[in-house]
Amino acid sequence: MSAIAFTPHDVAAQIGESPDALRDWQALGLIGHAEALTVDDLERARLICFAARRGVPAGELARICRDQGDVLAPFVRWALRPGREATVSPADAAERAGIDLELFDRMWTAAGLRDQTHAYEEDVEALHVVATALKVGLPAEAMLQILRVLSDALGKVSETMTRVFHLYVHERFRAEGLSGEELMAATQSLADPMIDLIEPAVLYFHRKSWERANREDLLLHLIEETNPPSGEPGELVRTILFVDLSSFTPLTEAMGDAVAARIVERFSDMVRLTAARCDGQVIKQIGDEFMLVFPTPASAVAFGLGIRASAAAEPRFPALRVGAHTGSVLYHEGDYLGANVNLAARVTSAAARKQFVVTEAVVRDARRDDIEFAALGPHALKGVSDPVDLFEVRTSEDTIAREADPVCGMELDDATAEAHLSWQGRPLPFCSEGCLRRFLERPHTYAGH
Repeated sequence: MSAIAFTPHDVAAQIGESPDALRDWQALGLIGHAEALTVDDLERARLICFAARRGVPAGELARICRDQGDVLAPFVRWALRPGREATVSPADAAERAGIDLELFDRMWTAAGLRDQTHAYEEDVEALHVVATALKVGLPAEAMLQILRVLSDALGKVSETMTRVFHLYVHERFRAEGLSGEELMAATQSLADPMIDLIEPAVLYFHRKSWERANREDLLLHLIEETNPPSGEPGELVRTILFVDLSSFTPLTEAMGDAVAARIVERFSDMVRLTAARCDGQVIKQIGDEFMLVFPTPASAVAFGLGIRASAAAEPRFPALRVGAHTGSVLYHEGDYLGANVNLAARVTSAAARKQFVVTEAVVRDARRDDIEFAALGPHALKGVSDPVDLFEVRTSEDTIAREADPVCGMELDDATAEAHLSWQGRPLPFCSEGCLRRFLERPHTYAGH
């Protein structure tokens, strides 16, 4: 690819810059000085433009390259692929793929490609695949959903791989005192072999996910005879459950972001392990809150009890809040939408620490001899017009006595508390001397917790 030659005017046209800008970059030593530029120079020019848009002008970039070595070189090498040496306009790409320009515009946005002013050959090839799927009968709205999910999901995969590598490898080398060219060389020595592992890893996990998704699709086929077709594509009856840490904000304030992140990581492991045992699927995580979907109310209740037991088995862990509701929901772009999803979230918000709260719809189909559904009465929930009857899920194991650290909310017993205080005749446990000191500094802030 490097043998292909471009003039500065060619490169300027492809990246939407002026030839004068190209000459400035040549003078700074950021791209080649010759009139015949290579594909490498073209990619370097694209990266220079990107850096400038994000606040690092060409002059500063040149200074960094002088101080640290050619920082652009590895990123150019990792970006180069066949088909990137030439570009076409979006309109030409749509015409070549045989896709209506208006639909193409929506797909370009759905695929997360709005940051590209031009289309590469690889984009045109992908558009031919899309056009073929449309011709064989896949509705355009379905294709748009697929494109959005692919873009969002794989964007997160790629960001995680690169950012985690930077934070845990590159930053480790910096902490060890490496800098300049030595730092870049050490980073590349590990990054280069890792690059070859990425696509096989993505393919492996796609195959595993594809297998699980097809098993779930089999069930949809098997129950078709007992369920009439829905009037709305994607409408399903599911149990939606939310679970979070009841004292995450004070815990973060008391212990700091790094400790809180480790607690959330442990919580995430617990949620995913319990979900796998209860036919549940994690739909999303926002901070310390997880949204899950279950095929039946019984499986959701089994999860709720299981995750509470897992938290209680930890030596010290925050109390949980769990809420669930069953009803018709709309499957859309890998997520579930609708009034019943909103209701499940409101139910969880109504739960106190240590509470597992459900609606009557869950109770009807999840009764078990070893579970009590204690009526909590009708509750006015935010955004819900009528009061909703709520029930607390209880078992005999709920009698285990643990107290919360009044500062951070960590659940403790006598064996796990590191400090104790008698306050106004009430014994208070603390997870650490630090939390005890915070309490003594502002007792009336925490005494009511």
